[in-house]
Amino acid sequence: MIEPSRKQMSPEQLLGCWHLEQAEEDLHSEPVEVEFRPTGELIYSIDAGDRWQVLRLTYRVEDDVLVTNQPSAPREERTRFELTPEGTLVLELRGTSASYRKGEKRAPRV
Repeated sequence: MIEPSRKQMSPEQLLGCWHLEQAEEDLHSEPVEVEFRPTGELIYSIDAGDRWQVLRLTYRVEDDVLVTNQPSAPREERTRFELTPEGTLVLELRGTSASYRKGEKRAPRV
């Protein structure tokens, strides 16, 4: 759960590539990478072993909420987010949280 005492991020701090470190139940166990681009594009990539599954989304920030949408199947998702003092990005969707660390891009560029 996101704690009120943790530091909120500015939209610029999201930019770059983030790798899934830890996720609660029902989220991916395989390697996942999320790339935030300054153009408002969000590239969500899952390492399926023999290939990468890549989803192209859009995003915007509203206070401490990340609003994403998939143009091919439009529907907004609203995810709370924060940056811990240790530099971990925490995303919380429907009461389930996932932690990401910034790192080099591994998935193919799209």
